[in-house]
Amino acid sequence: MEYFRVYHREPRTEKEREDLYGRVRTIAYWLDSFANLGGLHIGLEAIVGFIPVIGDFLGLLASLYQVYLCALFGIPLHLLLKMLVNVLIDFVVGLVPWVGDILDVFYKSNQYNVTILAVENRLVDVHRYNREHPLATGTEPRGRAHSRARAAGVGMGPSY
Repeated sequence: MEYFRVYHREPRTEKEREDLYGRVRTIAYWLDSFANLGGLHIGLEAIVGFIPVIGDFLGLLASLYQVYLCALFGIPLHLLLKMLVNVLIDFVVGLVPWVGDILDVFYKSNQYNVTILAVENRLVDVHRYNREHPLATGTEPRGRAHSRARAAGVGMGPSY
């Protein structure tokens, strides 16, 4: 019950904000890039997507849950719509047999949504979070740190 109270309401303190942001990042990591196969980061969504139709719907539900968690931050509607468009593109492309499943490996909608949350809305101090977060301090295998930092908007430079 504690899990539901912490993650399913608007964050009230900076610590709750960071915890929720960490939860959103973790979901994106597992759905889009938890396994490294020959230089390709493959997530659960791409693997489950090989099950016709059902796998794509499961991926859609998981991605919508991530968007729901992002909505708890109180972000503007246009950013939520961008996130939903990312999720819908991923879902529709994934419905195409074989070709869609292969493209699912390359189109990482959940990572893009974390980038939208971090870069365009500045809800948490991303640089401080990355320094303090255990996965951003070099404890994960080489290669993943770059994709996670990219998803958090680190090292992307100013956006004009």
